[in-house]
Amino acid sequence: MYRNRDRQVNIVIMVLLCILIFHIIRIILHVRVYFVYSMGMGYLLFLGMIIFLILFLLLKR
Repeated sequence: MYRNRDRQVNIVIMVLLCILIFHIIRIILHVRVYFVYSMGMGYLLFLGMIIFLILFLLLKR
């Protein structure tokens, strides 16, 4: 039971890292001088949540 749970945590961390890399590339391609106004604050909060979840899952182990 515990091994299956550990495998799922590794998959979640890998998916979150892929999403984070995708969004970082998207920011680099679409960055403007006023990127806060062009992207919106919700997008930045979403990125912060992904980074927090990755760090939480890595440090929880």
